[in-house]
Amino acid sequence: MPKTKYTLRYYLLLVLLLVALFFSNDFGLVDIQKTAIVLAAGIDRDGAEFVVSTQIAVPQESDQGENVQAVLIESRGDTIAKAFDQINAKTGWYPKLAFCNLIILGSSATEKNVFECLDFFLRNEYMSDGCNLVAAEGKAKDLLNATTPIEKISSLAAEKVLSRQASSTGSAAVNTLRAFSIGYYGASKSGYLPILTTQSPEDSPENIENKQENPSQKESGSSSGGSGQSQKSGESGSDQSGGGGQGGGENGKNGGGGSEEKHVFEAGETALFFDGVMVGKLNRKQTFALCAAKTKLDLSSYPLEHDGAAYSLQIKNSAPKLKFFIDKNARVSLKIDVRLTAGIRDVSFSQKVPELLTGGALPEQLFPTAQKKLEEEILSVFETGRQCNCDVFGVLDRLQKFEPNYFNAFKDDLLDRIHPKISVSFSPLR
Repeated sequence: MPKTKYTLRYYLLLVLLLVALFFSNDFGLVDIQKTAIVLAAGIDRDGAEFVVSTQIAVPQESDQGENVQAVLIESRGDTIAKAFDQINAKTGWYPKLAFCNLIILGSSATEKNVFECLDFFLRNEYMSDGCNLVAAEGKAKDLLNATTPIEKISSLAAEKVLSRQASSTGSAAVNTLRAFSIGYYGASKSGYLPILTTQSPEDSPENIENKQENPSQKESGSSSGGSGQSQKSGESGSDQSGGGGQGGGENGKNGGGGSEEKHVFEAGETALFFDGVMVGKLNRKQTFALCAAKTKLDLSSYPLEHDGAAYSLQIKNSAPKLKFFIDKNARVSLKIDVRLTAGIRDVSFSQKVPELLTGGALPEQLFPTAQKKLEEEILSVFETGRQCNCDVFGVLDRLQKFEPNYFNAFKDDLLDRIHPKISVSFSPLR
């Protein structure tokens, strides 16, 4: 009985303490009128100066109720921190990075060590290290200024093509600030990022590749789009207006005096980095092969040609395995084993009823063709990384972890020593 009595007093005291904290706490409320909620940040470089474009959420009231739009604010400084300090000086808003889920590195930033920019975000205790990190072929600001039919706010539309589904289908080699930093500070000093670009909604992959071969067409298209309008609006207005507005605001609609060209985002290519500098690039086929070798695929599509006919395979699931080892003769090997379960999704010719009744089962005559094609593509990923000294598969980290006795002797030329062994096997769904 005494024990129950003391227990009751203990819980009563605890309740009183919680009540006191409840009525004395301000619940961490932040005046939204004085806070800049940063959704995305784009980083470019102008010589020794950093150019930071921040997309900031601005709640507004409308006839349909409260909605959220965004403005784009450009600031400069010899450090990223100084550039962010200018946001408060120009607008009176204090930037909050807790909701920043996208960082875009412009081409001028990737020509130098990108961690001269990223160390600011790593030090920020409120910044999520799980945010998406991407590279851009041009200016990061242009991507944030793009007008898209998918979302009113461009950064939210970009995040859709950088989702987990994109990685599991092999359409983009998605990476985060945390994973990219681990690769940079590790033994390999290597990493990769998806290259985020804007395309017209009607463009096919073939048209995209043609535009990349003729950059003048791409530049003329982007200059006539929403980014040009918001830039003009930002130049004519004050710095506090946020550079013209983004995502359907009044400045975004009326600033250019004409119709806005819509764009969609695409991240099929991959940038390779060594020591923080972009040193190479993977095309779309190589990006898919990289995802197949490093992540588990789910419901992804794989094109294939056999006997003059086009097939589209659907990969239900996959199981990739990487094994690094050194034999008794000091021969370094990397074995990549990928096992996939796939079926027929579509073909370019008319099939007969018995073939349709198979339920998409993969014919055995397609196995060798599919396996050889994917093996060659995975091997090309490794060879591309080897040529630019980018350790795409993290073999140097494996050497340090599993074979430390060889680390000092092999660390400088490990990629040249490796004999890759690629093994791909397809199995039918049924």
